[in-house]
Amino acid sequence: MRFILIFTTALILSGCYQSESSLKDNLIYCPESKALSFNPQISHDISSLDATTHQLYNRLVKRDPTTQNYIPDLATGWLLSEDKLSYTFFLRENVNFHQTEYFTPTRHFKADDVIFSLQRMLDQDHSFHSVNRGMDYYFFNHPFTHLIRNIVKIDDYTIKFILKKPDITLLDSLAAHYSVILSQEYSEQLIARGTPEKIDFYPIGTGPYKFKSTNDAGITHYINHAKFWGGKVSVNNLIFDVTENNTKRYAKLLTGECDIIANPAPSQLKQMSEKPNILLSSEPTANILLWAFNSNKIPFTEKKIRQAFSQAVDQKNLLEAVFYQSATATNTLLNHQSWAYNRRSTDIQYKPQEALRTLQEMGYDFNSTITLLTPVKNSLFNHSFHKIAELIQANLLKIGVKSDILFLTQTELEKRLISGKYDTYLTSVNGKINDPDSIFRPLLSCDSTVLEGNSSQWCSKEVQSLLNLTLLESNFTTRIKNYYKLQEIIQEERIYFPIAHALRMDAFKTNISGFLVDPFTGINFQNIKKTEAH
Repeated sequence: MRFILIFTTALILSGCYQSESSLKDNLIYCPESKALSFNPQISHDISSLDATTHQLYNRLVKRDPTTQNYIPDLATGWLLSEDKLSYTFFLRENVNFHQTEYFTPTRHFKADDVIFSLQRMLDQDHSFHSVNRGMDYYFFNHPFTHLIRNIVKIDDYTIKFILKKPDITLLDSLAAHYSVILSQEYSEQLIARGTPEKIDFYPIGTGPYKFKSTNDAGITHYINHAKFWGGKVSVNNLIFDVTENNTKRYAKLLTGECDIIANPAPSQLKQMSEKPNILLSSEPTANILLWAFNSNKIPFTEKKIRQAFSQAVDQKNLLEAVFYQSATATNTLLNHQSWAYNRRSTDIQYKPQEALRTLQEMGYDFNSTITLLTPVKNSLFNHSFHKIAELIQANLLKIGVKSDILFLTQTELEKRLISGKYDTYLTSVNGKINDPDSIFRPLLSCDSTVLEGNSSQWCSKEVQSLLNLTLLESNFTTRIKNYYKLQEIIQEERIYFPIAHALRMDAFKTNISGFLVDPFTGINFQNIKKTEAH
């Protein structure tokens, strides 16, 4: 199949009809699921990020999508103290919050809004901390709890973050989806009305679009924020039309009922690539599919056993059979676009006979049966845990290794993982920020629980020391060297068998341009343009 980052050709569909999406001022985006809320502080799924982060809000800083450098958003600049224990941020002036049918701001954005937004996550006594049970979610407060000692207002447009210890990841956390800035004034009005819960469902931000309405059918309307500080958007009406069924979503793209569809099925990609009026966007994600070996349980306490099991699985066949072109093979836990990816990492070799010899030399009990846990429910980027598990099982059986696949609900999985009564676990994990620590620490730290990501039950003094030293290191070159070393250790120990990095796929018409997706914060419609369909 011909496949490039963007496919383009030029066929006019005779069956197109005049619809809402044919109007240049309207853009219809069709995701497969609804946003859980309209605040990415409390909702971290991809659909919620797409519906909120870039459309409704701003953060203090963000990542340049091309260079990956930090660039100003609501902060115009920042300074790090010499002792690396505080950051001072200088805030943008004359920034307007959204004016809607339910809120009319009387002032511009200022330092109080930053303190309100971040203290909501940090301070358990904050009046909005427990509203809508945001504190139930790991990313609601964990990234900042261990990082920030205090946030101090210097004046209306200067603010200081005081850290508990030097930590290079503050900027990444402030650029993350959960660091959006809300309106303190709006929150006070909601308290006065006795409806604080509306803060997450009737949103007020400073972003390029403002919320208009949503309904049970999954239709959400946004309109242009005319007083947006970042300039006027070219599409005034943005509409999210949730369409769960893959086939129906594709059909709506063909008929013009959708301008852009999210996550086409892997089996549809070849056909789409041959449509002259459809473009396919493929963006690497921070999602990784991996097979974890329980390093606390015999026989996976032995490194050679873990290495042999890795050699027994045909990674190339797994990708071809399940993902088609919607994922790339990987040999480490970082995707190849990461600044810390070690390009000297060796590929995983499929060597079943060598695996068999190693198991025989190690005295592996071929009468035993290992367990392979996997979720019964597929994830957004992994469409068939079932099939992947079966392919692994078939590969193992070829060298005489018997296995039982256990498909478990989330509750059942958590109980089993906590008990430690499992041999291996097929799962996928997502990095939440662009710093490699957000992947490595949950998977490898002695301080990380199995539910936080350490499903291999791994604890190594050498790895823990490297993780901690790198977090304090401000020299970029040294950080890269440390993460290279970490990847070499992981490859040697083979506590995880990394299988694939998922690609985020979106399909859209050729009259759409300016389409941008950030793997960590979602889709961005700010610079999108739409011309007349031909």
